[in-house]
Amino acid sequence: MITLPDIRQIRIFIALEETRSFTGAAQEVHVTQSAVSHSIKSLERLLDCSLIERMGKKIALTPQGEVFLHHAKRCMSELESSVLKLETLKRWGYSMIRLGASDAVCQYFLPASLKAFSNLHEKCELVLTPADTPEQLEGLRKGELDLAVGIYSSMNEVEHRFIPLCDDELVLVAHPDHPAVQQGSQLDLSNTRLLLYSEKSATTRLLHDHLSQRGIVPRHSLNLGNLNAIIEMTRLQLGVGVAPAWFLDAFEPNSNLVTIPISNPAPKRTWGVYMNKGKTLSLPEETLVTVLKEQINAVCCPQERPENVSPIQQALS
Repeated sequence: MITLPDIRQIRIFIALEETRSFTGAAQEVHVTQSAVSHSIKSLERLLDCSLIERMGKKIALTPQGEVFLHHAKRCMSELESSVLKLETLKRWGYSMIRLGASDAVCQYFLPASLKAFSNLHEKCELVLTPADTPEQLEGLRKGELDLAVGIYSSMNEVEHRFIPLCDDELVLVAHPDHPAVQQGSQLDLSNTRLLLYSEKSATTRLLHDHLSQRGIVPRHSLNLGNLNAIIEMTRLQLGVGVAPAWFLDAFEPNSNLVTIPISNPAPKRTWGVYMNKGKTLSLPEETLVTVLKEQINAVCCPQERPENVSPIQQALS
């Protein structure tokens, strides 16, 4: 087992870097100068490397010191943040939800959802972790997340419970001058560069499975980080993008891009909320799931939006 530095040693090292002197560091952390010197020497022995170089009364960090400083500052920042969150949760009536969500969910569904949720549960702290579905599920397994908003896959049923929220379909998106537009439904995907989500994303896996079942092997694709990148590359005619059918109408109403069916039937995704099996939702978690369902359906299926305004929609106003 690795022996780790204690917090006092890390605080002194960070103070020494910030003040660049033993005297300044001693004043910063309210100890004697000799205590600072002893702490640094002890830390260097523990790490088995030199962290600082003495230059008269001033000091400079070694390359090893620079590396350790970067991680030490991040470690202290996370630790201080966790303590502040715990202080918040200790107040009467406060709770916390650790939520995982993909880039698309964070950008297109969460802003309005979180506004409604915060209006209904002002004392619930929401901690958000952006990640693709596979990384979110790993976070659930490790106990780092309470809920994860992702795309359904039957292979995930063993360990997790899934609450479906909405279905959507994938289409091809092309510049009107791209040859793919003239080919339309006769487009040969084996000779077309597709612009896709990241290689490990649930959407990319779903699309590959869908095409494979139909004996289609697409040309080498270009995997991009998010939907906006796919759309921009499509505008430049660097390939044919893959996007949800609702995207252009909802977020690019003035775009001249053209949609082309991938197949009949189209590849379909089911959005929903994952949680570990056996988990019982708290009242704030139930509210969050309801808010997400209403907002995702409002974006993906606006034609199915009910006429009566729900309490959740009222919270958005």
